[in-house]
Amino acid sequence: MPRYKSSEGRPVGRSVRIEVDGQHYEATYTIDGPAVTVETLLLGSTRVLIGDRPPEIAARVALLELVHASMRRTGS
Repeated sequence: MPRYKSSEGRPVGRSVRIEVDGQHYEATYTIDGPAVTVETLLLGSTRVLIGDRPPEIAARVALLELVHASMRRTGS
């Protein structure tokens, strides 16, 4: 869980959605400095560095990685 100063409050989550093999996946992401944290109810969460790309693109890539990891675990 990312840390933030108590005076700043919890970062506001934004939605991101992707489609993989006809299935839609949705997550919430928050920006915390140089990284985004992507959270889903079914696939878990991950944190990735934003780098030179826009935060939403970083969040979409992270969600795609969560989807692929889940597919490998379940053999789908």
